Amino acid sequence: MKRNWKRLAIFAAIALSSVVLTLLMANIEFFQIVDLKAQDAHFVLRGAIPTKNIELIEIDDKTKSRYPELLSFWHPYYADAMRGALMGGAKVMVIDVAFGTNVAKYDPTADSVLAGAFAEVATQMPVVCAFVPASTEQQQNPDFMVPLNMAASAFGLSAFPNLTSDGDDFVRRQVLFETPKAGVPFEALTRGMALRAAEKFLGKDAELRDGKLFLNGREVPIDTDRQIIVNYAGPADTFPRVSLFDVVQAYRDGNKAQLEKWLKGKAVLMGTDDIGDRRDTPFFTAFAGSGKWTTPGVEVHANVLRTLLDGDFLKPVPEWARVCAMSLTAVLCVLAITAFPSVPLTALGSFLLLMSLLAGTHLLFRAGWLLSTSQLVLAFGWALLGGVIYRFATAEKKSSFFRNAVALFVGKQVASDLEAKQEIELTGKRQIVTILFTDIRGFTAFCESKDPAVVVELLNVYMSKMVSIIVKNGGHVNKFIGDGILAVFSDDDPGAKPGDHALRTTICAAEMVSEVVGEFRTGAGFHTGEVVIGNVGSSDKLEFTVLGNTVNLASRLESLNKDQRSRLLMSAESREMLKGAIDTVYLGAVPVKGKTEKMKLYSVPSLFDEERLAEIRAANPQEEGETESRAEQYTEKVSS
Repeated sequence: MKRNWKRLAIFAAIALSSVVLTLLMANIEFFQIVDLKAQDAHFVLRGAIPTKNIELIEIDDKTKSRYPELLSFWHPYYADAMRGALMGGAKVMVIDVAFGTNVAKYDPTADSVLAGAFAEVATQMPVVCAFVPASTEQQQNPDFMVPLNMAASAFGLSAFPNLTSDGDDFVRRQVLFETPKAGVPFEALTRGMALRAAEKFLGKDAELRDGKLFLNGREVPIDTDRQIIVNYAGPADTFPRVSLFDVVQAYRDGNKAQLEKWLKGKAVLMGTDDIGDRRDTPFFTAFAGSGKWTTPGVEVHANVLRTLLDGDFLKPVPEWARVCAMSLTAVLCVLAITAFPSVPLTALGSFLLLMSLLAGTHLLFRAGWLLSTSQLVLAFGWALLGGVIYRFATAEKKSSFFRNAVALFVGKQVASDLEAKQEIELTGKRQIVTILFTDIRGFTAFCESKDPAVVVELLNVYMSKMVSIIVKNGGHVNKFIGDGILAVFSDDDPGAKPGDHALRTTICAAEMVSEVVGEFRTGAGFHTGEVVIGNVGSSDKLEFTVLGNTVNLASRLESLNKDQRSRLLMSAESREMLKGAIDTVYLGAVPVKGKTEKMKLYSVPSLFDEERLAEIRAANPQEEGETESRAEQYTEKVSS
């Protein structure tokens, strides 16, 4: 339970760190731009949507080619366009053309013609005109007094035409009205063209209550800078349009039916299609800078107007929802990284989670909510990195744990072989080794009078000491058999020299039987010969073991210690491999099951007292091939 809580705490820390880092990076300009581009992707993925109630009168190439005058003196055409819109039954008209100066000195009738048409039309159909702010000096100068601007201001139909750009010069938001001023009622504040047109189209003025904007009884979501997010209906040419030349010509021809077909019941926006007035919008952002893929300013205003009229608003999710979404994303990512056992499943799970995040944010976008895709992906990325680091660290820890566990149960050499081969084979090999069996003398009688818990505790102390002696001499414990130990010494042991396993076994066994651990004393027997060593069992349960008559003979040697009144017995085969390195004493030959001839028994003289040693030598004349005593050399090796 404690381990699970620890893991949960680590997961929570990774997720929390991912969210904090994402929130901090959200204040960096680069990531703010990335966030905007991710928002743009939703528009492109959604594609264009149908529009209604809006028509563009476009000052296009056709119009420019048909009218010879300079654009600054097109006042009569604009006047006829206003009259044509009225004749066609338009509900409101927006003139996205700014008139900054009075042109009377160049064309005495131009300004008056335009102002007269405005006065004639505006009483029946509102005509929203571009508001041109002027300084006090300009207002006093007759050259800057434009009749149309003055008339529009008097009718309350002036509106600012400027567009709002983000840091990357894309138009995604639009200011709807000027900054409120103390003592100035909201009704007197200048609106943007789209908001003023929407008010006139709906026949109701917007209201500002407690900092919230309402239009036609519906709240318009604006930020602290009075900006609305423009829900673009599509790229350039999404809205239906008609050439200014065609509108003027239809009016002059009295073709009311055609005008009604184009304009009846609609909000009409008139503006230029000139390359200089085109803006970058969320659509086709990869082609920014190319006139073909940018949107005319008048169509940007049309998109703002459509957003207001249809109530098709885009609203950022509340801050708490954004943080919760990032937190959930980070948590799910960490779980995906750590829950699956294999790398392919982990990769698949992470990919599916990422795709779900992208799909989820897009579905929210279609529902009118903006949840930052880039921030979720960033939180996902940080959590992914943290999860991978955690998984790598725990995998290394687990690998080390299981490596040590394997070494503990089957020996270091086996563990190293398994790690090198990276596979477990149901195979074995034949090898000349020395098999050592040890047993506690009188263990059964000892256990009868002791509490089992005490026995186990003492036995663990004993085994720990005995195993350390075996490991010190280069052998490995193959298994515990009750109170006994089966150990194997071979040429494969770390640091071994060819053929020295009998010598190392002798030194090890002599030390073990000489060591007294509590009340336990040890008897040992070993034999050198061929065995089959390897993995035995099935794919469900394996055991690393040694098989063969050599194992059986070593076990029987150990059991003969009681009859021989000895603590260590070795076979003639083991003694021969010593090559005189250690002094031995011959105890005689006895019949042993599994061997046709009697088995010669040898031991180490220093393990007997003088009386018993004299008795042995008297009973067994000096054995053939017996080498000179090397008791001092043996004693030195054991003590070292």
